[in-house]
Amino acid sequence: MKLQRCHPHRLFLKPILTFHTKPKHLYCTSVIRDSDDKDSQFIVTLKNIVQGKQSWIIAFNDPFISIKLKPHHVEKVLLLTLDDSRLALRFFNFLGLHKNFNHSTMSFCILIHALANANLFWPASSLLQTLLLRGGLDPREVFEALHDCFKKCDFISSLGFDLLIQSYLQEKRMFDSVLIYRLMRQCELMPRVRTLGEVLNGLVKIRRVDMALVLFGEIVSMGIRPDIYIYVAVIRSFCELKNFVKAKEMIQRMESSECDLNVVVYNVLIHGLCKNKRVWEAVEIKNGVIDEMIELGFVPTEAALSSLVEGLRRKGKVVDAFGLVTRVQKVGDDA
Repeated sequence: MKLQRCHPHRLFLKPILTFHTKPKHLYCTSVIRDSDDKDSQFIVTLKNIVQGKQSWIIAFNDPFISIKLKPHHVEKVLLLTLDDSRLALRFFNFLGLHKNFNHSTMSFCILIHALANANLFWPASSLLQTLLLRGGLDPREVFEALHDCFKKCDFISSLGFDLLIQSYLQEKRMFDSVLIYRLMRQCELMPRVRTLGEVLNGLVKIRRVDMALVLFGEIVSMGIRPDIYIYVAVIRSFCELKNFVKAKEMIQRMESSECDLNVVVYNVLIHGLCKNKRVWEAVEIKNGVIDEMIELGFVPTEAALSSLVEGLRRKGKVVDAFGLVTRVQKVGDDA
């Protein structure tokens, strides 16, 4: 079933029903209300301290605050300061560094989403790495915590999930990145196209080209327009499978879809042919691929050019080899 784009970062599938069991009240309503009122007053006090000019060190050394302060209070203060995510991050870090405060997973998730929504990707990624290093949560649990926060706080952008995928990719945990992608789809979310390209290229690096091609099929079936990073991963996959006809077809598909081509795409195909000991086949397509590259003003990499020249030399085509080098040098001089 083809999905329709409703938001730059969200896809809407069939709704998922979630059932929550309401906890039984152990105390009378009046006691609970009184406790809630006092809690609310305490949270307002904390918010005023965070947004005020008073010294945080002095304020949080006050026994009234230091003894009473709990993780859920910090969560509420973070939610009340989302309009200034830098300030929220300073408060979060202050408690951790100066008060040795043990933050809840929810506090981490609130800040990760808030920073990502404010395009503060580096601190958001750093915070996410800290959460992952704390241990105790598997990838599914980390996703569920982020998603629970995403829904409760009604964040607009789902970039926090992209950062989670990228964190697993950086740690070479390719399968965990695929798991997060699958969980996002189940929850009506979709990573950015660039993130999808990173996932596909990560799978190709560990030689799971089968999974990369399956994901590519899913991406296309959803009506998402692949970018050059996705196409490069797919071309590499076909080269690994020695299906060079499909690899060339993919380049033609890029041309017909007006996708921006660059030298990397052509070099991947040439390198794939040479790597699989099909140098002569690479030489045979030079009049197509190399001419096309030169016509577009692209210069083959030294590795790709060396492979082709060596192939021509071994076939006794020394004149052709020199001719190819001369043509490529001319393009380089004109560029």
